[in-house]
Amino acid sequence: YKKWKEDQMSSFDFSRCAAFNLPNRLTLSRLLLAIVFFYFLSYRCYTIALIAFSLAWSTDWLDGYLARKKGLLTDFGRIADPFVDKIIVCGGFILLIRHAHDIIPSWMVVVIVAREFLVNSLRSYSESKGIEFGATIWGKAKMFVQSFTISLILLFFAHLQHLIAIKQGIIVMLWITVIITLVSGITYMVKAGPAILT
Repeated sequence: YKKWKEDQMSSFDFSRCAAFNLPNRLTLSRLLLAIVFFYFLSYRCYTIALIAFSLAWSTDWLDGYLARKKGLLTDFGRIADPFVDKIIVCGGFILLIRHAHDIIPSWMVVVIVAREFLVNSLRSYSESKGIEFGATIWGKAKMFVQSFTISLILLFFAHLQHLIAIKQGIIVMLWITVIITLVSGITYMVKAGPAILT
């Protein structure tokens, strides 16, 4: 039995497994980059944290593009991609409160995190009813604005703390982020309406 099991494992080609296609490997690499990002942010190494976050942000765009263009959309990727996005964005904002408590109001981060919990719950419920719950243009806009805002904050702490205009720009971007986050949450609630009503 042991030899048979070893033969089965050796004959299994991970490169041909749908869950391990290129877009999904990029998604998993983004999770590793999130860990790097959190580690260096915790120790105020803002430049390295910015690099790690920027790489993660770029893979988020790339894995979606490759999955659509090459027809490599999978159930694993559909679940893992938004999960990793939520980890890195929510974790980033939560950790940044510690470093930028005079810039980032805690209630804004609560709104951002609460929206992610809400949408995740709506997605799970809708799909349990057999109703597709894909991303909307507002969801993509939300991810872009959130990522841009985090990058701007990291850049500010890494190199631009002497520029008051950048700090004011961060405050403006935070308000834009919260507004788009709320709007995207509302659009997903409307989208999940048929599943909830049934």
